[in-house]
Amino acid sequence: MARPLLLTYNLKPGTVAGLDRICRDLGIRVRRIDRDEYALPIGALAGIPVARPSNAEAAAAQPFDDEMLVMCHMMSNELDAFLQAMREAGMPRIGLKAVLTPVNVLWNSTDLHSELAREHASMQRRRP
Repeated sequence: MARPLLLTYNLKPGTVAGLDRICRDLGIRVRRIDRDEYALPIGALAGIPVARPSNAEAAAAQPFDDEMLVMCHMMSNELDAFLQAMREAGMPRIGLKAVLTPVNVLWNSTDLHSELAREHASMQRRRP
């Protein structure tokens, strides 16, 4: 099984330092995703061999500025420990978080961001 991996997008410098420390302590690799990689499938970014996008698909991938995390190759207990460590460290809240799944493994970063942003907005509207 692949080693746990955290894909990060647009993190603020203070957030980067805190997450790096947490991930180092938990044995989680960190990969910062650059805008020029947004068209690649999430699976490819996580080291899974998947088909690469066509030039037209790559051109359609739009950049975004929101902070986003994608947790890859983590067992349930590793995921729980990571999220708990973030809370205990008082890390700033990152609203857009996902786990790599068979459904989103072929999505690009822009598509995943759009889906997470819709879900996040829907959840915020439901809060009292």
